[in-house]
Amino acid sequence: MDLQTFRCIVDRTAPGIATCNGDLKAEYDYVGLQHGSSYSPSAVSKALYARIRDGFPNGTSGIWRICDSIRKDLIREHVLGGEPLDPYLEILCHLMDAVRVFDSPGEPPDADWTVAVRGAIDHAHIQPFGVDRERLYSREFMVAKAARYLRDSGFAIHLEPGVLRLEEAGEAALVAAIEELIITMGGLNVARRIFAAISLTYDINQQRYHLVRHVSMTGGGKPQTPWGYLVQLSAKHLWGRKPYENDDSHWQRLCALAQAYAAVLDVQPYSPNFWSKLSAGQLLRHIQEMAVYDTMFSISQLRPSDVSRIARGMFDWLDVLAPTAAGYSIDQVLEIIGYLLSPSRDVRGPVIVDEISIARACPAIPRKIVTQILDNVLSHPIAGANRKFSRPKDAPLPDNSDYMNVGLDFFLRPLLRHSNRRFVLLDRSVCAPACLEALLGCLRPEVKELDKKVGLSIERFLEVEFASHGVLVTGGEYDADGAHGECDLIIDADSVVVLAEVKKKSLTRRARSGSDAHLLLDLAGSLLAAQAQAGWHEVRLSRLGYLDVKRNGITTRLELNDRKIERIAVSLFDFGSFQDRTLLTRFLETNMNVSFTSADSRLSPKFDEINAALAQIRKQVAALHPGEPVVNQPFFHCWFLSVPQLLVLLDDVTSGAGFKDALWKSRHIVTGSSDFYFELAYMKNLDMRVAATAG
Repeated sequence: MDLQTFRCIVDRTAPGIATCNGDLKAEYDYVGLQHGSSYSPSAVSKALYARIRDGFPNGTSGIWRICDSIRKDLIREHVLGGEPLDPYLEILCHLMDAVRVFDSPGEPPDADWTVAVRGAIDHAHIQPFGVDRERLYSREFMVAKAARYLRDSGFAIHLEPGVLRLEEAGEAALVAAIEELIITMGGLNVARRIFAAISLTYDINQQRYHLVRHVSMTGGGKPQTPWGYLVQLSAKHLWGRKPYENDDSHWQRLCALAQAYAAVLDVQPYSPNFWSKLSAGQLLRHIQEMAVYDTMFSISQLRPSDVSRIARGMFDWLDVLAPTAAGYSIDQVLEIIGYLLSPSRDVRGPVIVDEISIARACPAIPRKIVTQILDNVLSHPIAGANRKFSRPKDAPLPDNSDYMNVGLDFFLRPLLRHSNRRFVLLDRSVCAPACLEALLGCLRPEVKELDKKVGLSIERFLEVEFASHGVLVTGGEYDADGAHGECDLIIDADSVVVLAEVKKKSLTRRARSGSDAHLLLDLAGSLLAAQAQAGWHEVRLSRLGYLDVKRNGITTRLELNDRKIERIAVSLFDFGSFQDRTLLTRFLETNMNVSFTSADSRLSPKFDEINAALAQIRKQVAALHPGEPVVNQPFFHCWFLSVPQLLVLLDDVTSGAGFKDALWKSRHIVTGSSDFYFELAYMKNLDMRVAATAG
């Protein structure tokens, strides 16, 4: 079924229940209801819905999604081509309401659309919905309006059933126009305008901007400005072309084009989707959208005050005072980073620093070492950052020499070069993660198994951090049920035992660009692997009631004592929207009974590991819920958090009970933001407002 066929069926359908002229008795006769002492319009309504479903004798599974696709095409043709919405949209709404089943994308055999459409037309006549369509279907209308704006601005749009996108030439021209505007204004000037625009979202305690999804159950919403994308392009074209034309008209045009571009890519949600049921294939498309959304709209950040302690924790196995092969020490690099991120530069947006001031602030570091660290560790080359990045989905292709270095690289170093030995720090919070990346980058060529060493050191670092907040932490190896296990961190959170597994695996550029295979591999190497490990700890602890854990020659007995168990997969760096608990539970539940393969045979061993981890998780669920035919929310007690998120979570914590309370703040809330930082701040602010009102 497609839009044109649907229109034809509607157009040729003769009046039905409308001929009853509102007479309930006649309507009863029309739908075949028995007459009685009273008559109910709702009975007629139910009979018509049943008649709609009669049009699909083999079930309505998949019909809703077909209608949804037709509805999108209808709105697109209306906005872009002036085609009429009515009566087709109203009839589609009634059809979709009658067959609200989401579990299959396909059309069942022997579907009789003529019967179903007749029932929907009749139902629309007796019970019109009368909704604000642009509010209810804001995503479809906003995407279509953005496409129309771009088309009218001279950028070619491709429209066909099921597809609305920019033509390749149109997208190339649009991206060129966006970059030309930034070049004309100067990227540094654009960056200043960006951070001025988003400064109201800055959280002083978390030292970050809350740039999140804005969704509503009641519809509505407007296209968001892709601040993340604009920040990356402003870093690419920092110096632009003089003389600059940094005026409001250019700025407004830049924002309008970027906003429309992001809208047409159609990765922005307008309503929460935590209620919908997705197949494994649909979930995969959903996480691809999430990845591109993060690239477009979000900005990777880290609390500047946490950089030094994370770095020193990462390298606790290294003599940071000893010179590296390049001649400088890690301690010297950290001293300069400390100067760059010091509170004296706590302003929103770009800060210009010069080598003379840095050398003066770090007198113990020889001047030539300062120069070496600035040039070779902390700053991008003179050519700049992101030189081969233009589109959100740009990412390196290692097998293609022409595309080997394509994509973002601004995140690798915090400084951009200015003239006369000056440097630009685009923003403290935004550049803070790059300080850690730069440290790892300078050590990687000379330290074997760097990632493994960092992973182990992060476990020790977290243990120390928890202990400093009064939270008892242990971990280590154990033997139970005839099996050997090793748990990275066991956190005593008073009434709860938290089992945590640490994985250094980060989200790669291929994954961030929306590559399905690399998204799966990155999530498998972090979330999935950690949860599979923690799952066995939970099974054994639940069965025995205790574990004898051995670390550094000391054995500690962990008693469950009828407490609940939570599981946390811990990553070193943020994974953005993928650390949303709703996505985590959906990802695990949806994929529990599927297996994955890759068209690229070279990835087959990695996909075998994914399938093996999923098989382990299936066994764990069966062991934890023996004899239960249906297990409700088997992964609700699971988390996926980063080291920076845990540090923010530990603010104000002074005991195990306090950590449990902090963790619980965002355990039972869903805002649709897919942002742990935002939801934690939201709940803390809510608690303060409640306390102030009570006081």
